[in-house]
Amino acid sequence: MHYELHIFEQDFVRLQQHAETNLLSEAVALLFGIISEDIVWVNRVELMENESKESRTAFSVNPENEYKLLIEAEAQGESLVGIYHSHPAPPEPSTTDLRNMRLNPVIWLIASKLTGSWITRAYILQDGNANEISIKYRNSIASDL
Repeated sequence: MHYELHIFEQDFVRLQQHAETNLLSEAVALLFGIISEDIVWVNRVELMENESKESRTAFSVNPENEYKLLIEAEAQGESLVGIYHSHPAPPEPSTTDLRNMRLNPVIWLIASKLTGSWITRAYILQDGNANEISIKYRNSIASDL
């Protein structure tokens, strides 16, 4: 199945700003929304604090905070649909990312600034491989429904 990720443009800008603010560490965010057939609709982005001791090359989030967000999303008819993080390397899944993608089978957005400007790519794990998917930008709720 060929997936597409649809995210509000202003949320995508917030993700890049979060990565820029946390440039010396991997930035991390959780994306909540719904999946409708092959389209992943991101309705809400939650910027998270990276709690990893190796924050320059890894990320982790507070499990209690994540649990609260998951419960809140479920109450709103949503689920965790994506995980965003920045890399000090190209915007491709690392070996650690691939292992974590097996544990968290959602869309993974990976951002990198190696070229001087932010490049973000989205991936989904299918048949053990990280397949890149397209990112579509939404302007407003009314125009998408």
